[in-house]
Amino acid sequence: MTAEEGWRRLSVRVVWLDLIRVVISLATGYLGIVVSDEPVWALVAGACGGLLTALLDLRRWQTTRYRITPERVEMRTGWLSRKHRTVGRDRIRSVDSSARLLQRLLGLRTVHIGSGETESSFKLDALDHRHATLVQHELMPGSSSAVIAGAAPDADGAAPAPERPAETVIARFHRSWIPLNVVSVWAVFAIAGPLFGLNWLLRALGVDLPELGRDLIGWDGRGPVANIALVLLIAYPLGVIATTVAFLLENGNFQLARTGTAPDTALVTRRGLLNTRTVQRTDSRMRGIAVDEPLVWRWLRLARTKVLSSGLGAAAGEATGGDILPRIRLAEAHRLAARILPDGARPLEAALTRHPRGALTRRLGAAVYGPALVSAAMLVFTLTGVLPGWWWLLPLALIPAAIPLAVVAYRSLGHAVDGAYLVVRRGIRHRRTVALQRRAVIGWTVQQSIFQRWGGRMTVGVATAAGERHYESPDMSEEQALTFITKATPDLAAAFVLDDYAEKSGSPDRAATVSANHS
Repeated sequence: MTAEEGWRRLSVRVVWLDLIRVVISLATGYLGIVVSDEPVWALVAGACGGLLTALLDLRRWQTTRYRITPERVEMRTGWLSRKHRTVGRDRIRSVDSSARLLQRLLGLRTVHIGSGETESSFKLDALDHRHATLVQHELMPGSSSAVIAGAAPDADGAAPAPERPAETVIARFHRSWIPLNVVSVWAVFAIAGPLFGLNWLLRALGVDLPELGRDLIGWDGRGPVANIALVLLIAYPLGVIATTVAFLLENGNFQLARTGTAPDTALVTRRGLLNTRTVQRTDSRMRGIAVDEPLVWRWLRLARTKVLSSGLGAAAGEATGGDILPRIRLAEAHRLAARILPDGARPLEAALTRHPRGALTRRLGAAVYGPALVSAAMLVFTLTGVLPGWWWLLPLALIPAAIPLAVVAYRSLGHAVDGAYLVVRRGIRHRRTVALQRRAVIGWTVQQSIFQRWGGRMTVGVATAAGERHYESPDMSEEQALTFITKATPDLAAAFVLDDYAEKSGSPDRAATVSANHS
């Protein structure tokens, strides 16, 4: 087989897709001209943009080629400006696929091949469903380079699809998830965007939507407070409906499964009703798991689950946020986390060590002296006549609310070493519990402010190649910090600890302040 014979092309159905776009654009432009006495320029501009996009897409289909070899994946495209992208198979971090509504109707999918770097990541837009599945199977964990190299290609230059690997379903869409994800105090704003777009379209046709709404609800017959209450009463149910529709469109038919045979396994997430998306995460690159509990959700015992994987970056449409489940009950998140982790561990349920009382004192102090300092600064402006005489008291009104929040922030702190994982938890507005594999730790940072030094506390940071790359646990005692580091990574701790405990009255009193990286 010569080098040229290995190249494949995008599906010819892309041409059909672009012809449909051309027809829609021409119909939109026609309506923009004949629907009123004067042209509706917004519709005409949209039609011209759609027509130009379709023509450029036809040229892209004509000039794009790709191939998969045992060593690398390549794509070349372009007409006036040629571009050739290459990524080694060992550098591939994700192979995801998605399909918009029109693509699904024509049996097309877009495959995103991510390397963690923008320069070498790319997408194949679009392949027919069979070839998209083939590409994912060829590049998934455990695929054999020898099989791919030796298989006889079909008419499009692609090797026969390998046998579909066995799957173990971890979670499926459940109706109880709907109210947990759509009922929110912010749901009233979900209707604002659609209404704004509808008003923009109707205004081009000579219809004033706000004026029509005022007439329908009798705006001029009531006071402003009653009008605002009525608008919220109408908008909130509509917002919940809009949020529900959006959630179902994005997460309908959700399925999380583990595919492959150990040790070459991966997590595969499928979701979406109209626009579908399939995300594949290799187990060999998974380094841990985390649950996020924003403040309002915390009282409802709700959480969002994320996986920590190494080597992923925000490039070429990769699914790098780490979200693997919608918002669910915290107990259910803990139960599913044990199935998501390849080793079946349950580190998120480990008993955490509470941080010293000095951490609470620090937060209570900030809750009091923060508003007090702002109030004192405003008092200076009040005495000079710049501000009214009572404004300087406003920051002091925050103290009764800030003190309980300081207690909540302290109670959120915790850390532990549980088997093969270390666990850290922190946050008030957004509490996060992170369970990271001990082998994934590549460095530590230990910091002390002058106030922490006086109180014998320090902030410990964990450096890793996974997730957000750095996780902190503030205000540990010095003894807790060194015990945590030494227990989590004994070899790494021995490499950078500079001082032993200095004993005073027979008890450990101080520890070294260090900053070290190791890889």
